[in-house]
Amino acid sequence: MAHTSELIDTKGHHLVGVRWPITGSKGDAYEVVMWDRGWECSCPAFRKCKHIKRVEEGLVDDKI
Repeated sequence: MAHTSELIDTKGHHLVGVRWPITGSKGDAYEVVMWDRGWECSCPAFRKCKHIKRVEEGLVDDKI
């Protein structure tokens, strides 16, 4: 399930298909991916998770 972004227009974005490895707060490994239709994360959350938000904010703030 893809989650839309309020910060980045993902459709046609040059980073579509890029995968970011994320370590969760309990040490679990997840993967966040940008698609044309939005973001996906391999964590079990049903809503837009903090892992996606961390990647989005890092891109907007130029920290990733």
